[in-house]
Amino acid sequence: MKIDTKASGKVFFTGEYMALEGGKSIILSTPQEARVSIIENNKPHNIFRSSISNSSYPFMFNDDLNIAWLREDPEELGTILQQSIRKFKKTFTGKTISIDTSEFFFEKKKIGIGSSAAVSVAITLAFNKFYEMRLTPQKIIDYSIVTHRNAQNSKGSGFDVVASYEEARALSCRLTNSSKLEYNQVELPDDLIVIAVINDISVKTSEMIDKYQAGKEKHPSYFSKQAKKMKMELDYIHSFISKNDSNSILKHLMAYNDLLLGLDRKLNIGIFENHDEMIKLAENAGVFYKPSGSGGGDLGLLISNDRMRIEEVCPRLNSRGFNYFQV
Repeated sequence: MKIDTKASGKVFFTGEYMALEGGKSIILSTPQEARVSIIENNKPHNIFRSSISNSSYPFMFNDDLNIAWLREDPEELGTILQQSIRKFKKTFTGKTISIDTSEFFFEKKKIGIGSSAAVSVAITLAFNKFYEMRLTPQKIIDYSIVTHRNAQNSKGSGFDVVASYEEARALSCRLTNSSKLEYNQVELPDDLIVIAVINDISVKTSEMIDKYQAGKEKHPSYFSKQAKKMKMELDYIHSFISKNDSNSILKHLMAYNDLLLGLDRKLNIGIFENHDEMIKLAENAGVFYKPSGSGGGDLGLLISNDRMRIEEVCPRLNSRGFNYFQV
C-alpha cells in the first residue's frame, strides 16, 4: 500500500485582512506543492518523516487520540498531523507518514505562501484515501480548515485552504454574514503579470492577526469607516476582473493598498514593515508592489500589465539579491 497526495501553495492577490470581514478576496495558487505519503513499515509503531529536518520520528497513539512521540517531537508539522488525526478520530499502527514541504523553503527559510494550509489539505486527502472515507469536496475543505486552524491556534479565513485544494490559478473568496465560505474561480486578464518576491524576514500569520484584532478593538469607529472603503475597492476590483480591464484592476489595487497602509499605521499591525526597499524599487521601475498575505516582510507581489517594465525590473531584483517567481 502506498498513498501519495499533494496540494499547492497560495498568495493573496488582494483582500488581505478584509478576508476576515466579509470582503471579496482573490487568492492565487503557486507552483510550489506540499506532498504527503503513507506506506507500510512493518513495525510495531508508526514513523513520521519531515523534509524540514530530514529526521524520523517514531510515535504511537494513546487512548484519547493524542500522539505519543517516542523520541523527539517534530513540532509544527507534527502538530498538523495530530490535529488531522483528531478530526478523523481514527488511529493506525505500522505506517510511515512523510511530509515534504521542501518547495516552500528557499535557502532554509520558509516562503510565506501557505505551506501549513497546503499540508493540511494534502494530509486530509491522504487520510481520506487511507481510511476509504469518500469525503465530498466540501467535507475535505471543512476537515482541512479545522485541522489548519487548530494547528495554528488561529481563526483565519480558510481561503488559503480552499486555494490549496482547488488549485485554480485565481479564486474569488468571501465569508458571508453567517461565516459560510463562498468561492468561485475567476480569470485574470492575460496581460496581467504577477511576480512573487521573497524577502528574508519570516513572520507568523497568527501573530499578525492578533495585532490586527487588538487594533480593531482599540479603534472601532475608525476601523468601521476604513473597512467599508476597503471592501468597496474590492468590489471594484472584482467588477473590472469580470470586464477583463487590467488598467482599472491596477488602479483599484493601488487604492486598496493605500487604504491598507492607512489601516496598518492606525492599528499598528506591521503589515508594511520590511517592504520599504521593494516599494522604492518598484516605484522607480513604474511597477505596482504590495505586501501579500499577513505582511511583515516575508512576501510581496509585483503586478503590472506592462511586460517590458517587468522584464526591466527583474534584473534589478537579481542585482539586489531578491529571489522571485511568477505566479
